[in-house]
Amino acid sequence: MDPEQRATQRNTSQGSTGADRQPPPAEEPEGVAWKGALAVALVVGGLVVWRACSTPGGAASDAPAPPSANPAASAPSDTDDAGAAQEPPPPRCTPASPPPFVIGDAPPAARGAEEGAGGGGADSVEDIAPFAVEVGRGTTFSGGFAVGAQREAEGGTVAMVATLSADGAQGKLVRLARSRGDMDPPVVAGAGGAILAAMLEPNAGGRAIKVARVEGDHVTWGAELAEGRDESLALDIAASGERAVIVWDDVTRDGKRSRIMLASADVGTLRSVTSARPVSQPSTDAETPRVIGRPGGYWLAYIARAEEPARKAAAKKDDGDEDTAAAGETIAHQWIEVVPLDETGALTATPRAVTPKNGHVLAYDLTLGEDDGLILAFRDDDTPSGSIGGRISAVLVRLGGASEPRVLVGGDRDQDAPPEAALGLGAGVPALLPGARGPGAQDPAKAAGAAAWLAIANASGPTQLAALTARGELEGGLHAEPALGRGEPIAASAEALLVAQPAGKAMKLALLRCASTAPFNK
Repeated sequence: MDPEQRATQRNTSQGSTGADRQPPPAEEPEGVAWKGALAVALVVGGLVVWRACSTPGGAASDAPAPPSANPAASAPSDTDDAGAAQEPPPPRCTPASPPPFVIGDAPPAARGAEEGAGGGGADSVEDIAPFAVEVGRGTTFSGGFAVGAQREAEGGTVAMVATLSADGAQGKLVRLARSRGDMDPPVVAGAGGAILAAMLEPNAGGRAIKVARVEGDHVTWGAELAEGRDESLALDIAASGERAVIVWDDVTRDGKRSRIMLASADVGTLRSVTSARPVSQPSTDAETPRVIGRPGGYWLAYIARAEEPARKAAAKKDDGDEDTAAAGETIAHQWIEVVPLDETGALTATPRAVTPKNGHVLAYDLTLGEDDGLILAFRDDDTPSGSIGGRISAVLVRLGGASEPRVLVGGDRDQDAPPEAALGLGAGVPALLPGARGPGAQDPAKAAGAAAWLAIANASGPTQLAALTARGELEGGLHAEPALGRGEPIAASAEALLVAQPAGKAMKLALLRCASTAPFNK
């Protein structure tokens, strides 16, 4: 081999690293050019296929995405905080009693059902069956809790009082009487160690109000009160000291308006002390009275109503036109009036409006608040009954005057409204229950940790619960409680809530212990 051939072989074995090391064109092997082009085409085609498979819906790529293409990296820092806000809050209620006390015949629990104290397990029987047990508002007395109830028995409907010991361990039923007609369960009030119960009964003149005193298993009946022929079944009873007052609504003799009636009786004997008399203003169309005892007397509240002028004018205009006359529900201005009563049930002031007179109050509830004042929670809505919308507000009433109503849930939030005010309300109505008041009220080791409780039951979802301060302000938020489920709180002591949970034709009563802002710790 000559020196030129050895140099050419040496350059070929070392490979080319630049243009100056490329073999002369004359020395390139045959076919290398078309093979290189083919290799490039295969590489390009492979990249196209890989890119197509890496699009959304295809196989994920193992190669890291650039920072600008990573949604998590480019998301604002408050995304995680928003996600944390979506997490359910820690439970505030825990079971405080043995298995619930059952009124009626409860159906067998569904397989795998896990029921809390309130019977709110996801698989528990919650629907109300036809001819099911009905319960009304509950109360407390020195022996524990009591609630009016009625159920199908003895070939008809029987009214009774159900009692539950303070720890929920003992429950019993006390029969009152057969209930004729489509009436509500009896209303009850605590009077020391006794329970007062009032119920409606049809008679030849319309309806009568029967009042009973229940002590243990013994029932003592008092005098009957004439209720009239009003369509309303509104009725309430309360005790303060040695007197009890009974309130209801009835139409005037001309039938043009409704008015609030009141009578009082001796707690021990149930003998009538004062005969029935109207207590609302003669010019006021009043209905749905509620009464609650306070030191030295009572608070009386009711809904006052006035017809919408625009709707009244429209009704007159369409009177003679069958095609345009509407039979829909009339939306009227309704507000709440309150008046204090003394121990005998006599008015100590003139009834006054405590909510706006241009409002549309659909329902309300009450309990005692700061300085033995009155907390009122009410739903205001200018849509037909049972619709979704409106707002729930609270107002504190004292002997010297009333505060401005404060929106708690729903409606348009103002700057000072709590976050809970933006929640959807559904078709629920407020229920107010007393909590712990006085020394130790904010100590969850001694009491329920709230001056009052606001519950909003809704057929389309779980019951929402909130703690209120003694001034009627939200404390700790409004949300569902796992232990409560769809149960409805119907009474409360300083230590526990009494919860009613439907179970087919039966009703279950159980106790929950709740704290205002955190799980209860003994």
